[in-house]
Order: sequence, then C-alpha cells, then structure tokens
Amino acid sequence: MKRDAYQFEKNWSSWKDKYFKKIKGVRREDHKILIDFLKDMELGINTPVGKKGKRGSGTLLNLASHNVFFLTNFKKPLLNITKKDLHKLEKDVNDGKILKRNEQKFSAFGNYIKDFKVLWNWLYRTKQVKENITEDISSKTEKPAWVYLNEEEIRNFFNKLLFYYRVIAWFMYDSGMRVTEANSIQIKHFNKDFTQVIIPEEASKTFGRTINLKLSSSLLKQYIQESKFTGEDFLFQKDLFATNKYLKENCGRMFGKDKVSNPKAKGKYGEFTLYDIRHNSSCFWLNRYPTHKGLMYRFGWKNSNKIEYYSEFLGQRDELTDEDMISGEDRNKLYKLEKDVQEIKRVITKLFPKVKKINEFFSGKIKH
Repeated sequence: MKRDAYQFEKNWSSWKDKYFKKIKGVRREDHKILIDFLKDMELGINTPVGKKGKRGSGTLLNLASHNVFFLTNFKKPLLNITKKDLHKLEKDVNDGKILKRNEQKFSAFGNYIKDFKVLWNWLYRTKQVKENITEDISSKTEKPAWVYLNEEEIRNFFNKLLFYYRVIAWFMYDSGMRVTEANSIQIKHFNKDFTQVIIPEEASKTFGRTINLKLSSSLLKQYIQESKFTGEDFLFQKDLFATNKYLKENCGRMFGKDKVSNPKAKGKYGEFTLYDIRHNSSCFWLNRYPTHKGLMYRFGWKNSNKIEYYSEFLGQRDELTDEDMISGEDRNKLYKLEKDVQEIKRVITKLFPKVKKINEFFSGKIKH
C-alpha cells in the first residue's frame, strides 16, 4: 500500500474539476489538446516505449501546470509552434523577461522543458505534428541545494532528537530510501529482528527491493515494541510536514540556522529535511559498498549519474595508475629487477671512492 503523503490524488482530482472544462488564458484548441494529453497519461495510453504505464497524480499535476505555462505564453496556437518559438520563450525566461507568479526568476526551468517535451512527443506519436522541435533544447537543471552533515555531525544531531524523530532519522539514514517510500513502510515489511526491510513494488518510485539494516535495528525494535504496533501499522506516525519542520528547527539550532552547511551542497542548516537524510546516506554508503551495483540497488537508482555526483562531491577521483595495470607475474619480475638495480647502485656507491683514487693516480694528481 502506498500512502499519498502529499495528497497528490486529492489535488489532481480538484485540478480536473476546476480546469477540465476551461483554463483562463489558454486557447480553446490548445485546451482540448492538453486535456486529451492528460487523459492519455492518466490511463497510460500513447506513452513512450521505455516508459509504459499510467502516470501518478503527482506527475500529472506537474505535466498540467508546467504545460499550462507554455500554452499561456506562446504567441500562437500550439500546433503552429516552431523550434525558434520554443527557444525564444526559453531565452525570455532565462533573461528574466518572464517571471514566476511571485515575481521571482525561474530557478529550475529545465523541469518545465522536460514536461513540455513529454507533451510534444505525445503530439508526435499521435501524428498531430511532424517535426520534433524539442530536439535541441536542454531540460538540464542544477541539482537543488541540500544540507550536508559529516558522519560525526549526523551522530550528534540524530542522537539529540526526541525518540520518535531519532528512530525515523536513523532508519532513513540506514536504509537510504526515498521519503515517499519510507512513508509507506508498514511493520509487516520488517523481518523479526528488524535487520531487514522490504520496500514493496507498489510503494517504490523505481523498483521494489530488500535492504539490510546495519544502524537502526535496535532503535526500531524498541520503538515498535513500546508502541505495540501490529503488522498493518505504518512506521511513520507523524505528518511529513511536521517532521520536516522539527528537523529544520533542531538542525538550525544546533549548527546555525543561516549558516551554509557545505559550499558544494549549498544548503543552510536551517533547511534540513527528510530529503537531506537520503543525500547524506548516499555519502555514507558510497564508501562502504564494494561495487556500485550494490549501492544502486540499495538506493533504487537505475543509472549511475547519482554515483558520479556524490563521488565528485566527496572529492573522489580515479586513482588507477600504470602500475595497477601490471599483472601479478609481471609485478614479481619487476620487483626482482628493481631489487637487482638497487643492489647494483649500492655496489657502485661503495666502489666509487676506489675508482676516484685510481683516476687521480693515473692523472698524476697522486705522486708515487
């Protein structure tokens, strides 16, 4: 069972009730296209080859709101839009000519581009357009700021939290799972001694998995026994917003609310949330897994770009040298050769004074 912690389903239902008939500022023909597109995405129809299946409520809300932005800012109907029109709009956003509702510049417009690409590719698959105008535009965004704590800071911070929050924090740090995944964990997903937890397929963003717990088992056991939970009870008993508020306040109080935690992470201590625990967990486990394959499984990653990010963040680099490429047999031969060279150098150093005297004798510098 997956819990809807952020009420995406309720908000998506409200959005449909409010906007499926009309959206202010959107042309009638464009509105019909948008609604047809959203209906297909909701049902899982006309989806990309590699991403089949119906879209969740949170994804649908983003697809709706982000594409409404484009439809209200394009100067012509959607089906008449050219590549130049799209890039011109992006430039206006980046130059600050088009601002958000709060009059601030867009900080992650790539997310809007990404969702417009989904719409345009749907138009292409349904043969409503013939040209892919999104092929040259990038949806890349900078990684959002997050709060970094080293292992000692994590230990000091977590152990001073109230018991419930301490359990949740250590469990999140130990498991490395996503917030939405952790929020859906029930007591029945743990084994008897709480050294293992199952993330069910339906609760996972990517794929279900079984994780060995190494840091939080004793805390979990104490918490669950004292709370007298049964198998159907959820581990998370408090609202996520309330939990994040508590973490922000306590982290800010301990380390300095407005102090930047790390120049690379950029996040301020007073902004620490459950999401930051996953970031810090990634740093913790990166150095402890013998292979990247195991790390990717634990965190539910399908590609290695996250590993590349955290490796760079921690200052890791490729330290492979030419010597590492030498086989064991050749390395033994090379070692023996080096020993022979060292012995020759030792003998030469010992003979050098004698050779010098012989040269001086024959040159007449030393008299008979």
